[in-house]
Amino acid sequence: MKRIIVLLLCLTILAVSFASCSSLKEGEKGASISVYLSEYPQTLDPALVQLNSDVSQVLGLIFETLTTIDENGKLKPALATKWYPVYDKITNEYKMKFALKDTQWSDKRAVSANDVIYAWKRILAPETESPYASMLYPIKNAKQVKAGTMTSDSLGLYSEEDTLLVVTFEQDYNTDLFAETVSNIHLAPVREDAVVRALKEDKPEDRDWAASAASIVCNGPFRVQALEEGVKLILERNTYYMRDIEDDALDKYVLPYRIVCQYQEDKAVKDGTFLTQIEYQTKRFKEEKIFYLSGFNKETYSEFKDDIESSVTSNSYVYYFNTNSQVLSKKEVRNALSLALDRNKIVNEITGTGEIAATGYIPNGVFDATDKKDFRTVGGNLYTSGTSPSDLLKQAGVSGGSFTLTYLIPESKALINRNKDTCKYVNIYEEVAKYAQSVWQDLGFEVTLKGLNPNDYIEALYNREFDVLGINNVMDSVDAFAYLAPFSKYYSGSAVSVDFEKEAFTTHYTNLEDKEYEDLIDSIVYVSDKTQRVKLLHDAEQKFTELCPATALYYYTSNYVASDLLKKIDVNYFGFKIFDKLKLKNYREINSIEEEEEKAAEEAGR
Repeated sequence: MKRIIVLLLCLTILAVSFASCSSLKEGEKGASISVYLSEYPQTLDPALVQLNSDVSQVLGLIFETLTTIDENGKLKPALATKWYPVYDKITNEYKMKFALKDTQWSDKRAVSANDVIYAWKRILAPETESPYASMLYPIKNAKQVKAGTMTSDSLGLYSEEDTLLVVTFEQDYNTDLFAETVSNIHLAPVREDAVVRALKEDKPEDRDWAASAASIVCNGPFRVQALEEGVKLILERNTYYMRDIEDDALDKYVLPYRIVCQYQEDKAVKDGTFLTQIEYQTKRFKEEKIFYLSGFNKETYSEFKDDIESSVTSNSYVYYFNTNSQVLSKKEVRNALSLALDRNKIVNEITGTGEIAATGYIPNGVFDATDKKDFRTVGGNLYTSGTSPSDLLKQAGVSGGSFTLTYLIPESKALINRNKDTCKYVNIYEEVAKYAQSVWQDLGFEVTLKGLNPNDYIEALYNREFDVLGINNVMDSVDAFAYLAPFSKYYSGSAVSVDFEKEAFTTHYTNLEDKEYEDLIDSIVYVSDKTQRVKLLHDAEQKFTELCPATALYYYTSNYVASDLLKKIDVNYFGFKIFDKLKLKNYREINSIEEEEEKAAEEAGR
């Protein structure tokens, strides 16, 4: 009997050992993997307007949404382990419950249903500028809360337990459709205390809780360890993600210790010429200083084309037309400007890094009636017309005029001023703008170009101080409603002037006001039958194209090339990379060399 007990104890110990086994040696933390992940993100706040087309790649590593969609388009659990509909007979309300898994924020605090509630209430707050608000309108009283006619306490959200979120809908709603909606990275949970703490800062520039490694907290597999423009973005394993601190190995759920993105160093030179960011990163990749490269220009994309891994994203580059601008007030003029652009020329001759020429405002990757059909494919090419741009201008009675085309300068003024004599900056948005300028001038318009750094650009957007503005439309949604609804003033997501006497809404940044379009969007928001809904959405896109408050130039793809030493790069439907199990062969030797080089550089700089 004693032998049996001893044997059982041994088996138990072995089981525990195997359950918590690790590839790490004593005192080790794991691989530090050098990559070029993305351009520098000006903010990592998922709820706000994003300027960087590939910022979602970073957001997907540091935040976890309730659900996710795998690379095959199938809905899967993420933060939520399960979800199910509930009909409340007492209140006659349709509800949905999400059961959350036990996991923790990067500061060890448990992730709770209240964190999701706060994030969504914040998006729907009257004072918040968030283009993602319309996705939450199926929730009871969401529209009134956004208008400021109801407080956030009236919103149909509450926690039944710390890990049980309850959503009350405005009316009967398709819970599978809502589960798809909340896979959107911009609807990820956010910590109230982190946001509030940042808002109390004395300096306005420090009030963005997600612009500093010191203030941001993350619920995904990685946390932000360092964030400095022009210097570095370092993501470090979230030690508390999914993990039982006492029983689980350090790398049980997240294998790599760090993902290191080092930005361009001062005086990066080749053959006597300063390098651009992409040239610098490409040079490092070839020298095996980094092992993952996801930024390309036309030349490097062509060079690596045979080795590039590519996936569709649901984001695009678009031009907003300010419909209040005198010269752009007529839809025929806006359509003439849109149709005059040769989108194939833009992606083949100007950008040349795998973008797809736009054929309608809704990009590729958006679901149609099912995930088996693509909305864009079914909708066809809406950027062709039997009417020429010049004929449209004749219909409008317009033969010319003057306006400004505003584009983003991705780097801050401070960075450019600091590195103006040591680094070379190239701006693809400016190159596209120059092309549009030449085309529109041929139509008889006088077009002035205006480049703005991030802070000034955001101010121009929020205050509608532009005629035409180029913007990365970062939506990350499989639902066409998310792209079309914000152009109705009732769904814009823009900050509103609160007036409790009446509903107060702010128009979209394009200032579009069209009752027929607004009524059409209103008719869609609560429709949950996918076949009926998608038919209305195609009608809405047709109407949108006719009104032309905005036009898409191209759709982004997510592209990367990886070293043979790097394994286990997974991807989801949105093109986000999953690095939880990322492996770098011989990382101990590689990291040791990197540490020696870093020490030598520090000593040389003293």
